[in-house]
Amino acid sequence: MNLTETRPSGLSAVGELPWGAHFCQFYGDREDLVDSLVPYFKAGLDAHEKCLWVTCDPLRAEDAKTALRNAVPDLEKRLRTGQLEVLDHEDWYIRTGKTDAESTLRGWVDQAEQALTKGFAGLRLTGNTYWVERSDWDGFVDYEARVSKTFAGHRIIGMCSYCLGRCQPHDILDVVANHQFALTRRAGEWQVLESASLKRAKDELYRLNLELEHRVQERTAELQRAVAARDEFLSVASHELKTPITSLQLYVQGILRAHEGGALATEQLTARLHRVREQCGRLDKLVNNLLDVSRADANALSMSRERFDLSVLVADTAERFAEEFARARCEVSVHAVDPVTGEWDRMRLEQVFTNLFQNAVRYAPGSKVDIHVTESNGHAHVTVRDSGPGIPEREHARIFERFTQAEGPRAFAGGFGLGLWLVKQVVEAHGGGVTLASRPGAGAAFTVSLPLG
Repeated sequence: MNLTETRPSGLSAVGELPWGAHFCQFYGDREDLVDSLVPYFKAGLDAHEKCLWVTCDPLRAEDAKTALRNAVPDLEKRLRTGQLEVLDHEDWYIRTGKTDAESTLRGWVDQAEQALTKGFAGLRLTGNTYWVERSDWDGFVDYEARVSKTFAGHRIIGMCSYCLGRCQPHDILDVVANHQFALTRRAGEWQVLESASLKRAKDELYRLNLELEHRVQERTAELQRAVAARDEFLSVASHELKTPITSLQLYVQGILRAHEGGALATEQLTARLHRVREQCGRLDKLVNNLLDVSRADANALSMSRERFDLSVLVADTAERFAEEFARARCEVSVHAVDPVTGEWDRMRLEQVFTNLFQNAVRYAPGSKVDIHVTESNGHAHVTVRDSGPGIPEREHARIFERFTQAEGPRAFAGGFGLGLWLVKQVVEAHGGGVTLASRPGAGAAFTVSLPLG
């Protein structure tokens, strides 16, 4: 049951009302009652609500029906179907037998539940308090104080009518305090008087709405940035994956044509197959990078720790990467003499150093690359330093983000922009960290620090 929806009040000064609303009006004469209650009930009838009008002087039941009939042409039908009941207060209390506060409150809830059972949207009611005697006033004030709590959580809307001529000044304060708001006619127009608690609640709601709107704007901006990053990534991914696939297709087609023509020597076949293998390896690395992204997002990077010498791993990885260093015209020196032993995932760290070497080749071709392995304070340190164009300081944090390529002198040179992001994820999964020291024109030094234990 949706209790957050709003219902038309029929009153321009009030607007929409939520279920559970309990408010009042101060009237001067019967014309005030007709002017407010007729549109109030017409709105309820049009919204398929059960409507209950308990009348009193100066507007009795038959007069109320006459006034309502002018606004609701099919009034008799609604009376016959039970959607509308208009009763003088004496007849209502005689019919229901509910005279004490507790049974009266329970009776309103019963009426609402019966309305729902009959297929109506809820219960809309009003009662004129003209009949309340001065001796009964305090008890009636206590009853009204309980009405709002009773209506809350039910599909009920209640409007109480108070005659200004029978209210003393302090009575008005009691009435306003026990209703969510009050209506009064001033200069011929209905105006709303809010209780202090309602005003505070509305002010707080306004503040919360502003805060929510600000959060929505922030979240929308984040989503827009995420969508832009996704689109950029898909564009780069399609290009990077298509390149080795296209090369593979061309190599295989060339091999097939040469074989069919009988013009393919063994040496040529071997060379072309080597190129096919290289492209397959490149494609495999790209796909593995994508898989690692999904695993890292799910905090599910597989780790298989073993004890080994990090100096040996770095030296071996640099040796296997020698051909790519040579093609990039990079002069490489490896300083990994002393053993640095710890417990790490060998395959993952090989991936880390391969990505750092690849970063130097891609962004600093023709430069000198120095690789140092040291140990201090219970940590192993591996630094990969190139003498390339360097990285602006404003890019230092961003360069470790996913799908990010360097700007300026180290601008886009292929790949997904995942290498350094994966380096950071793997190193942090080991409990370590990676830092960058660089400035334009002075090269870049990436340092990986790993706890030995």
